[in-house]
Amino acid sequence: MKKIKLFIGLIGISFLTTGCWNYHELNDLAITTGIAIDFKEDKYVVSYMIANAKKNQGESNKQESSSVVYSGEGNSISLAYMDLNNKIPKIPYISHLEVLVISEDVAKKGVINIIDFLMRNPESRKEFYIVLSKDTEASTILQTLSPLESFPSQSIANNIKSNQSEQSTIIVSEYSEFVSKLLKQGIEPILSGIEIEGNEEEGKEQSSLESSTPSATTKIDKMGIFKDDKLVGWVGTNETIAINILNNKAGTVLLESKCDNEYMAATLSNVKTKTNINFNEDIPIVKLDIVAEGALVEINCKKNLEEISVIEQLGDEFSKSLKEMLTDTIQLVQKEYQSDILGYGNMIYKNNLKKWEKIKNKWEKEIFPNLEIEMQVKISLSSKGSFEQTLMEAKNEE
Repeated sequence: MKKIKLFIGLIGISFLTTGCWNYHELNDLAITTGIAIDFKEDKYVVSYMIANAKKNQGESNKQESSSVVYSGEGNSISLAYMDLNNKIPKIPYISHLEVLVISEDVAKKGVINIIDFLMRNPESRKEFYIVLSKDTEASTILQTLSPLESFPSQSIANNIKSNQSEQSTIIVSEYSEFVSKLLKQGIEPILSGIEIEGNEEEGKEQSSLESSTPSATTKIDKMGIFKDDKLVGWVGTNETIAINILNNKAGTVLLESKCDNEYMAATLSNVKTKTNINFNEDIPIVKLDIVAEGALVEINCKKNLEEISVIEQLGDEFSKSLKEMLTDTIQLVQKEYQSDILGYGNMIYKNNLKKWEKIKNKWEKEIFPNLEIEMQVKISLSSKGSFEQTLMEAKNEE
């Protein structure tokens, strides 16, 4: 019994000493929460956002930032990282990385070298978000402070999470998913873009947070379309929503439609897209069946919402508007960008490998741009709010 107690005691001591050893190692690490990649003057610029441990522990004054951004440059990502590493007094540690920001210029050149560099880093968890900086440097995005979060990287990550299910206006892409699409046949990657509204330089200053209106804010807007590993163009909010729907990844969607000479709006939920691909000999035909439930949230025309036929008519109008938006988006990616971000080629590859082997060499330039897509859209208005009539209709009855 004494030996057992002694053994247990030694184990306990070993755990305690190991814990202290780990604690001292943490003091040597620079916890990196964000990385930015730019290309300036023919060199790569790599920026790391480092959490300020002193600020987080409450040991520094209030004017000190909760994070610090270090940058290094070089002819390659590796050399830029080495230059960066020489400037940081601690060891960069990216296991807690939340977001990677790639500049528009870098993305147009190609991102395969960046992906390869991070893939080889054993500390990377491969679960962080990737976004593109638009009309500004990626490092500036990391330096733009947010009044609601300690780190700009944390603000970006939380913005992505909240918009994923609430509005469907952004594309959620983690590193592992982006890499997967780069490697798969018959599908191209997409990434959300982020830009700055306001004064970029003032947005970097701690004093900007003292105002009720920040000097600058980051906004996730637009979506970048890739072909292979290169950025080929941007699309707007409506197209982003449409792509989320077509990829069956939509959360709540706010949809607008004409109502007489005015507008009405509905929130769509339970949006489901079923995709089937059939063949006429070696010519694929895509069939889409899209259904959703809608709740009327705004109506600016005279309609009697007590009548079932009126509700059905409004549902048909919303269905027509959504179909037009989806059709326009499909035409854009087919004709202008010729980039199969919808993954129809990959569906053929997975479900009919023999057909794919026959058509894969012609898919990108010949078949996908002219792919026939048949679509059915049905929106059922299940709610019209707590008021049976529009206020305009009720006013006319007085």
